Amino acid sequence: MDEQSAARPPRRGRGRPPLLNSPERIEEFLAYVTAGWTVLDALGSMGLARSRTPVYTLRRLDPLFAAALADAQKKGRAARRQAQSGETQMDQHGTESSYKRRHCGCTPCRTAASRARQRRRQTADADGSSWGSEK
Repeated sequence: MDEQSAARPPRRGRGRPPLLNSPERIEEFLAYVTAGWTVLDALGSMGLARSRTPVYTLRRLDPLFAAALADAQKKGRAARRQAQSGETQMDQHGTESSYKRRHCGCTPCRTAASRARQRRRQTADADGSSWGSEK
């Protein structure tokens, strides 16, 4: 075995070669995922295949990439949650949306939903409109 073949990583079996084949491409991909992009969206923005298989194959074969991807996905989820926090408070208990969307039946969520319904009914009564009746 010569030195050149010993320094080369082991060859993959059948199938397509990995599309994240350079450290620069991997760093670019991880930056997209850290920013909150999904794996498929990040690959698409980089002009790569529309399949997540190469990423998950690389994750299975390379433990360092697996750790970096897990960390990037965790940070990406936090970034998406932070971006959505202004739009919806779905992740917080004690809100009407938690009661309705997550079907959380805890006391603070039920109370928040009841208060929201009361406010809507009072507003509808003040406006003279009726809820649920089409005449």
